[in-house]
Amino acid sequence: MKDKERSVFKDLLPLYHEGLLSKESAEWIEEAAENDEELQKLLKMTEAELPKEHIESTVHESQMFKKINRKLSLYQLMFMAISFFLAIRTSLLNESFDFILWYAVLGVAGYLFYRDMKLVILLSFAPIFIWGMGDILAGWDAADGTGVVEHLLYSVFGAFMLAVIHCFFAAAGMMIGWLFLKLKESS
Repeated sequence: MKDKERSVFKDLLPLYHEGLLSKESAEWIEEAAENDEELQKLLKMTEAELPKEHIESTVHESQMFKKINRKLSLYQLMFMAISFFLAIRTSLLNESFDFILWYAVLGVAGYLFYRDMKLVILLSFAPIFIWGMGDILAGWDAADGTGVVEHLLYSVFGAFMLAVIHCFFAAAGMMIGWLFLKLKESS
């Protein structure tokens, strides 16, 4: 057999063992091996699997993933803290309507990071409710002529409504995050 044919035979051996050759090429390999003892040895030698050595890894995957997860959690926490800070700074209690954007950002970030609607609602509702209660109760002297119970009920209702308004925009942001995840899954 010529050197060119021998080279072609050697090049086709891996494809032959993987079963990726056409029927004609596979038959040619088998015929060539039958007619040449050296090619027959080469064919048998390449059929045998190489011994696999167990290689000890110096990397401990669990520790590596623990470090990665810790760092990701830190970044998530920092991003959520920044979103939360911006949302609180622009709330209606500061007489600002920028809260619409920042509570939506808080909703998107919270949902994308934690995928938990209850957490997003809690993060947007509870701080504003507590702050609103404190703000209204701190203005006790402005409640001329109202009783303690009446002023307390007004403050609870007012803080609740304020928190619901803020929560609505966080929920809108959460829906944007949910839609983003659904679009990502479908593509």
